[in-house]
Amino acid sequence: MAGSLLETMSNAKLGALFVCSVLAVVATALLGGFVAPDPMGYQTNLMRFCDSGLVKDKSDPIDASTCARGELRSLADAKQMSPSNLVMWTQFPHANSGLSMSKWFQFIASSLIVELDDDAEHQYHPGAVLSFEATLAYKNKMNDSEWTVMVESLQEWEFQCTRKSHSWVCDQINFFELGSCHHAAYLINLRLPTYKGKNKLIGTLSDIWITEIHQNGGFTKIILSIRTVFFQLAVVLFTFYLRRVYKSDSPVTLLQKAVGTLGFSLVLLNAPVEVVSLFKDVPGLLIWSDIRQGVFYAFLVLFLVVFMGEHSADDKGRNSWKSYKYPIFFTAFTSGALLIFDLQERGRQLWDPFHSVWANKDSRFWGMLFISSAVFALALDIIYLIYLTYVAISSLRKKLFTMPNLTASRRNHYKSALQRVLGVFFSTILVGVMTVTLFAIMQYSEVNLKWDEVKSVNMNSGSYLAIYALANVYALNLLLLYSPAKSKSPACALYRCSRLSQVVELVKGLSGRMSRTHTM
Repeated sequence: MAGSLLETMSNAKLGALFVCSVLAVVATALLGGFVAPDPMGYQTNLMRFCDSGLVKDKSDPIDASTCARGELRSLADAKQMSPSNLVMWTQFPHANSGLSMSKWFQFIASSLIVELDDDAEHQYHPGAVLSFEATLAYKNKMNDSEWTVMVESLQEWEFQCTRKSHSWVCDQINFFELGSCHHAAYLINLRLPTYKGKNKLIGTLSDIWITEIHQNGGFTKIILSIRTVFFQLAVVLFTFYLRRVYKSDSPVTLLQKAVGTLGFSLVLLNAPVEVVSLFKDVPGLLIWSDIRQGVFYAFLVLFLVVFMGEHSADDKGRNSWKSYKYPIFFTAFTSGALLIFDLQERGRQLWDPFHSVWANKDSRFWGMLFISSAVFALALDIIYLIYLTYVAISSLRKKLFTMPNLTASRRNHYKSALQRVLGVFFSTILVGVMTVTLFAIMQYSEVNLKWDEVKSVNMNSGSYLAIYALANVYALNLLLLYSPAKSKSPACALYRCSRLSQVVELVKGLSGRMSRTHTM
């Protein structure tokens, strides 16, 4: 069997591949920083109040036209009316804005902020439960007068409020989330029921603000274009890798299996299935996106564990999945826990967008349990991976300084092979460090920069696309470099060291014989 392309490729070709990889990541980051808009857009509305008792057809959703007679300027006007007739409503985009929602927005999420008056007669009680009946409706053209009801839901939230001057400002509530944005406009009606003692402890309502968040259409177009390019590259290199492995004469090694599974997950990650949402309403795309990202990162962790373990010259139980049963278990446990949480949250939202696991103590407990368990298992996995990395790098570096007394040509060949493996090791570490750094920059930018601030460089988009490009370029290079070569290098053909691991074993054996000779 021939060695991998990492062994047989010339230094000039490796250098060109490195330069192209760096340029691809830099170009993608610059595209995000200087061309792409911010990943997320938003609009905040103050909900308006209506006396539904004055509305002609009470079965229709309440909007500006149906509530022309029952419009209330503030909740102070509602004190004399029946609480069951009070309806709070808003629509987005605004009716007179001349704008419309776009299918390029991909998803819609929203949050509520409730403000309460400091009323001595109706005080807010900490830990009060906010009950609301929500109706979500849509229309496909802005000039349509009729709304189509999408879903009606009754939800209860345990919420906390903080006193500020003569009012109470409450914690943000996750209102609803849609996995697609397939309609031109959306309407929300909100009622606060008072039957069976509901909403008695929340105090006196002042205002309700709703913030709608979506993915910017311009960003969607850019990320879909980049994803399509990487998808084509992934398919080509994955097919190339499979053909090389299939045509190889020797049995498939565990490392080759790990690279193959990583290549498959890369194809899955880059598949531009979001294009379907431009033609058909597909609310499950958010779950699909979470699953494919989870599959990619799970296989990436498994590859790293196998990669470090298989290149450790001191590891005796190699080339078997059983040798890595503990990290496999930790990775599977982490992925399973996060999948259960995702199905508990976004799975339920497929038929009830207003559902949230954070609404009450019981569901919040189970949500935190799954997340905490996943983080704990992931931490164990990372610790084990760091240990393997340390052992592997220490072992290879030791062999570089304990080379047997071979001829110059043989010694240079073995040394070059080990140095290339070390190069992949340190590239892996560098990619990990850069990913964490870019993620921290993105989080800092989101927290410390204002939404409406004019920026010459968009750090959010730039960091996001740079992380995406890093993961793709790294995986694509692995598919290429670890593909079996067509022919053996002269030195490997003579000494039957077709794989880098065999080089390490040969050096290890020769070192052992040298040490025994010195002892005698």
